[in-house]
Amino acid sequence: MSTAEDSVQYVPYQQEDEPPRRAALTRVDVDVSGLSDSELQVAGHLMDAADAMNPIFRDQFEPRTEKLKELTGLLAGAADGEAREAIDAYRTMLDLQNGPYSLLPRKNHLLRLPAEELKALADKAGGSAPALLEELFDLLTTGRPTPDRANFYPEDFTEEELQSLGEAARLVNSSVIRDENGRPAVLLNEERYRNALRPAIEHLRAARDLTGDPSFRLYLDAKLVELETGFEEARRLADYTWVKHGSPLDIVISTALEVYLDNFKNARGAATAGVYLRNRAAEELLEALVQRVQRWEATAPWTYKKTEIDPERLPKLKFVDVLAWSGDYVTGPFTTIAQSLPNDEWVIQNVGTVNMVYMNTGRAVHRVAGNLAAEEFLTRAEYERVAERLFDANQLHSALHEIGHTTGMMDPDHAEGQPKDYHEEEYSYLEETRAELFGLWALDLLLEEGVIDAETARACYDGMLVTMISSMKFDPVQAHNKARNGMFHV
Repeated sequence: MSTAEDSVQYVPYQQEDEPPRRAALTRVDVDVSGLSDSELQVAGHLMDAADAMNPIFRDQFEPRTEKLKELTGLLAGAADGEAREAIDAYRTMLDLQNGPYSLLPRKNHLLRLPAEELKALADKAGGSAPALLEELFDLLTTGRPTPDRANFYPEDFTEEELQSLGEAARLVNSSVIRDENGRPAVLLNEERYRNALRPAIEHLRAARDLTGDPSFRLYLDAKLVELETGFEEARRLADYTWVKHGSPLDIVISTALEVYLDNFKNARGAATAGVYLRNRAAEELLEALVQRVQRWEATAPWTYKKTEIDPERLPKLKFVDVLAWSGDYVTGPFTTIAQSLPNDEWVIQNVGTVNMVYMNTGRAVHRVAGNLAAEEFLTRAEYERVAERLFDANQLHSALHEIGHTTGMMDPDHAEGQPKDYHEEEYSYLEETRAELFGLWALDLLLEEGVIDAETARACYDGMLVTMISSMKFDPVQAHNKARNGMFHV
């Protein structure tokens, strides 16, 4: 009989001036036994639609990714022994991170083979391999920083040119290119990637025709218009119908969701998709949290509060199991544990949000390494006291963190636009800091009201302490890591 440990595979990787590290591959479980045959067909089309977003994300992240996959495939076919193992490990990391770079530390991965051996393998492979190796050699073998601009802006794009673009400068679902005269121009993702989006659109249309849930069908109708046009009105209508639908099956799919990949201005979102199945096990706790949000807002320590909250716009909490992830969800070294969506400030204030907590992927991560850092940094007595509660405690904090993103109001003197328009590259980490602190603040309130017991609260605090300590392994550049690093040092 296999154990959880048996299902874990480790893949070595190396970055310049960093210690050797390993990525863990492990099984993720999901129970689909409750789905009907037609629902399974819907799920299949949704997963195919999600998969179609990977090429778009890879082009946004590093356009040479597909060439790297082609080259390393040719090299692997010509190699054996340790050389083949090194190439296979590099190719696995290329898929795990959806590109040659990591987001923490912000550096590329290296293929640790001597230059002469690589050239000999390329000659042996023949075909396009020698030319591809010449083009990509430095990216494979020399340390390079993860580009702050990704493929969203020209490399020589200036601040003055950014200002000249006006409101379009911060259009989340767009890229800045140079026109035939060398002038900067804004191009919608839905136009730039029109051909790449066709498979996703076809599968979404098939899922729309098969679903028996009217609210989900309306959402897919709206999402199809969004992906075909990219218009702001279409994006907001898709967000509205997503917040409102009640289907147990779900898909989040966009050419531009989270803005972390844009480390230049935190303005442009990356392509991504996730397919989910509602996990009903924690509904009672979720309802208890949501019922308290209005009261928490009224008594909160921040200055600008929502004084009137429409019950229809209270945040919705969903614990879901992941059926498929693609695009920006498939980057490293992080695994997304929870998320508050949509990100459009107008939708947040006028429609509401859904706070997603990803259960099966969270359990898989915890199974691999969830208690290792806690065992290292907590005293033996403290670790033994909280070890069995840490996963559930961390999931609770993740849910509270996501609720935190939905609270508060913008300063009335800066109510136009969105917070990132004012804070620019500092916005993401400040917002993540605020959400982490909200989660810790709300724990005390839950304890006072008897929703959780003292041992669960203790495990939550211990979990956050361990998370902050663990964040200091890396430079404080990624938003979540920077937030936790800053909290530890305050």
